[in-house]
Amino acid sequence: MHTYYTFSLLGLLLFTACDRKKDQPPQTEDFSCIKLYDEQGQDLGIYGNCSTSKDWTNITLTETEKGYLNFSDTVSLAGTSPTTVNSFGIAPCPVTLGGAMLVHVGKDFNSEPVKLKLAVIDEELNVIQKVAVRIGPGNSIHLFVDPALYQTGQYYRMYYQISAQGAPVLFEGYGNFLVCKGPIQVGNIETECM
Repeated sequence: MHTYYTFSLLGLLLFTACDRKKDQPPQTEDFSCIKLYDEQGQDLGIYGNCSTSKDWTNITLTETEKGYLNFSDTVSLAGTSPTTVNSFGIAPCPVTLGGAMLVHVGKDFNSEPVKLKLAVIDEELNVIQKVAVRIGPGNSIHLFVDPALYQTGQYYRMYYQISAQGAPVLFEGYGNFLVCKGPIQVGNIETECM
């Protein structure tokens, strides 16, 4: 009988220890280092407590980061073609709540279409928006900064992956952005966004 109680107590302790993760706060990331761009996509520097940033560059994503882009979509790779992609970005940054954000793929203007997958997450790592589209001549799309999805004064991270038939990854990475009440001047970020 003593052995039964000992094993029961050990089982209860093990169950309690395994259940401990529920008490831990949610995992968060700091996205407050952002590259600033005007409406035309001109670089205006970096904002935040940082001096450099890998935002909006071609970097290899971790498996966890690639997981955000691993969602079902109906965009076929048929008719797409590998091409050189040398840049990716958004404009403006910060973006305006209720406005449009230009998403630009830097490739030859007249090249064949490519597939673009995007996933936007908040600092608590919740997926806010997922998009899969073909990018053809023109190389850009506009995304609506929906007030039902985004909040002013909040930072977000956009993961992106560009692919084509026969080329699963042409360009991938991420970029952080901030949502503001309206268009801002660089010196007014605290008053217009926070």
